[in-house]
Amino acid sequence: MNKGFSWFFLALSAVFFIFIVGLTGYRIEYARKTNAASARERLPGLAAKARSIRDSTGGFDAPQFKKDMREVFDEEPRLLLLSVRSAEDGILYLVARNRTYMKEPSPVTPAWRGTPVYQVSKGYELLLSREMGDDQAPLTLDAMFVIMGREDLYPIVRDDLYLFLAFLLVCGVVILIVTSIQEGASETHARSVASGFTAAPPGPEQQAPAPVYEQRFETVRPVQPQPAQPQPEPFRPEPLRPEPPVPESPRQESPRQESPQPATRDLTSPRTGLVWAEHMEPRLHAELERAAVADQDVALARVQIDEPFVDSRLTKVYAAIARLLRETFPLHDLIFEAGDDSYTLILPDNEVDAAVRALDEFRGKVADTVIEGRNRTVSIGVSSRGGRLIEDITLLEEANVSAAKATREGGNQVIGFRADPARYRDSLSGART
Repeated sequence: MNKGFSWFFLALSAVFFIFIVGLTGYRIEYARKTNAASARERLPGLAAKARSIRDSTGGFDAPQFKKDMREVFDEEPRLLLLSVRSAEDGILYLVARNRTYMKEPSPVTPAWRGTPVYQVSKGYELLLSREMGDDQAPLTLDAMFVIMGREDLYPIVRDDLYLFLAFLLVCGVVILIVTSIQEGASETHARSVASGFTAAPPGPEQQAPAPVYEQRFETVRPVQPQPAQPQPEPFRPEPLRPEPPVPESPRQESPRQESPQPATRDLTSPRTGLVWAEHMEPRLHAELERAAVADQDVALARVQIDEPFVDSRLTKVYAAIARLLRETFPLHDLIFEAGDDSYTLILPDNEVDAAVRALDEFRGKVADTVIEGRNRTVSIGVSSRGGRLIEDITLLEEANVSAAKATREGGNQVIGFRADPARYRDSLSGART
């Protein structure tokens, strides 16, 4: 290819690159603005539903209010957090898809007052607030929406990839056409040279073309004929010896545009809405490290259903109790599946007595709820850090031992594991020696 075509190809590639970047930025900004406008339109409806459910159920602490608001929350896939608060009573209701969205207060307690601080990613998430009505104590509804998620970004990247492949296809066809034209011109020139003539130089007089063989072979001098000697063989040029290959210097490959990776498995199970079991140990390890640095406590609970897994009906019971867990404990990213008949809960900033009281309330709620035609019960074992430098495996073993003891003693009860300080000090001194 000649230099003119090369420069034209580079200029066209630069224009295409600028076009792709501009189009991608425009589509992303348009999707963000569209989703933000949709979130602002849905906010008054959420506030009206929350006010209506509160008036019909009797208050924010009513179980029916939490159940109905959970259904409203699940119907909005772009809704990340929903809370109702007041200046006098603090946070009255809170539900979130991830604990990290709430920055302050980190533990939500009934005694807390103030304005919450949320973790909002600029450009991807949007926090909106709206007053819920003219009450004696004004109430505020806070809602956090995702305005640029994977479902918005993947179509844009996919279309850009299609445009890029189409551009490469067109460029390949053009290059093949130009190459074939130039090869045809070269063959025409070679046929004219093989006929024995070359183009005459410009000028008023034309010169006779020289034979090609006079340019390609040296002149052979005549020799005297000698009898009894064979005639010399005609001159044959020696074939050219191939030159040794020159080792190529390592070249740096230009960065390739990565295609979008396939989406990994979601964090939560579609059967129960709880976090998958394999995420429990890494999260427990991180919570123990955080508690050790901040000198805080953290509790771990194992919830066991008090009946064997015998048929498919227990699967529905398992999902129903999981729904009660999500309605009772607002930090859903700390509730994990643990097999077909048990669950695991991480309760940050809770010592063993407070965790036992909270879980005993949950145990009573399960016992009072009719699930699949009759009442069900659970056995719960609880353990806590208690100021110890404890590993996650040890804390999990203590909770399992407590849950097994609760099951053996008849079930439908909560047993907490409390470490003996004297034995713990002895074990530490023995480990040092």
